[in-house]
Amino acid sequence: MSIVDVHYLFKKRALVTRESAELLRDFMVEASEGKGKVTLDLKGIEAITPSFIDQVLLIVEESLSRGSNGFEILVLNPPTRLSSRFAAIGRAHRVSLTEDAMGNWLISPTQAHSSQASTE
Repeated sequence: MSIVDVHYLFKKRALVTRESAELLRDFMVEASEGKGKVTLDLKGIEAITPSFIDQVLLIVEESLSRGSNGFEILVLNPPTRLSSRFAAIGRAHRVSLTEDAMGNWLISPTQAHSSQASTE
């Protein structure tokens, strides 16, 4: 499992663009290909936008389309509670976006996507 200190990587307090999300592509693809877990630590990040989340989940969906389905992305220290808007973006990309009791987020393939991948 790799841990990515997103604030250190970006040197920004707000993640607002799709381009910013693209900088995380290699970490997420590595996790998906290795069927492992990557942890994105957002400590120090004060805001994230739907555009950023949408691009992150698009990258996840692309990995799932290539047959990767045994991985998870753990988001530590998100700057906000998981909103219904972010969860809806996840569903649009066939990805489950859930929040644990500590307020961390888990991004993983949906059941429907996992079942589809196993029958291919």
